[in-house]
Amino acid sequence: MSLPLPPRVDPKIWQICVGPDVKIPKIHSKVYYFPRGHLEHACSSPTAATRTILDRYRSSIPCIVSSVDLFVDPHTDEVFAKLLLTPVTDQEPPPPVVPGQEDDDGDNLVSYVKTLTQSDCTRVLCVPIECSNLIFPKLDLDKSQSITVTDLKNQEWRYTYTYSNSSRLHTGWLNFVREKKLVANDSVVFIKNSAGKISVGIRRNTKFTTDEAAEGSENLTDEIKVLDAAELAEKNTAFDVVYYPTASGWRDFVVDAKTVDDAMKIGWKSGMRVKLPLKKYESSNSKMTISQLKGTISFVFNHSSNVPNWRILEVNWDGLDIPQIPNLVNPWQVEVYNIHAPSTSSSTVNNPRLAESSSPQQIPYSMPGTSGTLPDT
Repeated sequence: MSLPLPPRVDPKIWQICVGPDVKIPKIHSKVYYFPRGHLEHACSSPTAATRTILDRYRSSIPCIVSSVDLFVDPHTDEVFAKLLLTPVTDQEPPPPVVPGQEDDDGDNLVSYVKTLTQSDCTRVLCVPIECSNLIFPKLDLDKSQSITVTDLKNQEWRYTYTYSNSSRLHTGWLNFVREKKLVANDSVVFIKNSAGKISVGIRRNTKFTTDEAAEGSENLTDEIKVLDAAELAEKNTAFDVVYYPTASGWRDFVVDAKTVDDAMKIGWKSGMRVKLPLKKYESSNSKMTISQLKGTISFVFNHSSNVPNWRILEVNWDGLDIPQIPNLVNPWQVEVYNIHAPSTSSSTVNNPRLAESSSPQQIPYSMPGTSGTLPDT
């Protein structure tokens, strides 16, 4: 007996919850599926046996996105996408891309992301003035009002909203925090539609690790599910992947085909200077700052292959020794800014196992070059 489907989420609300840097590929668009990236996303410490099995398969499989479904996890309240991927050959012309339908309903949404403090999680929610003006009803000084907010599973929550020196959510708020198991540095996403209905989504700062979530949530897919997907892909049989944006970080493994192909055309060599734009969003108002991380390529793994491979560039970042910044990256994640830099070591290493020897950690930044790319379960 199949399990019931989790609640579906409106595409506009789904996009607001994940943020502007996450882009779901369109139906019938061409992508590459990377089994090793899938394994990184699903398993923090995969076994050597699983790695050995994946070594027998192609490093990447070109696919067409056959369907996209957007859901909310019933255990963690995090949004995720389920993609049906159909492997294709180079001789098969892709079907026409289906235009997005998310802007057709005419509903105008406004939103605000509030990163929670310790006080927010233990006392009351202090609502910034910008959030009050955008989302909540106007109140006179020292007045209060009961408001209803609906979560993405369509459950209603009633709060007491007050305005004194600042706006706050009181009665009912801590019940919401306990039920959702929210902690400091998690975020709540308030969304209001043109009819005045207020919804709330959740962005978790770290992976949800309760026993219930570990047993029931698809974003904690084990190695067996990764191997099943990789085996189906190798046999050119359609397969499902599940993508949790908050768990992606550096592990996007379903990637827009043109993005990959363009990056693989570059003659990558050791000694090249590259830059990595890092986008960071301020905690409460979602304003973005961009910094440039620069480094030098020290090794290139398997670039002679016609098949795109996973993490073929090893980069020494300038003046940094931070574990959260991976030194093994994909070509589509970086930009060349000095192609004539002198070589410092051998340019290419044809050993696929070297390129997967370390498991980079997720960092609290948005990775460049991932527009139209996805990870999965």
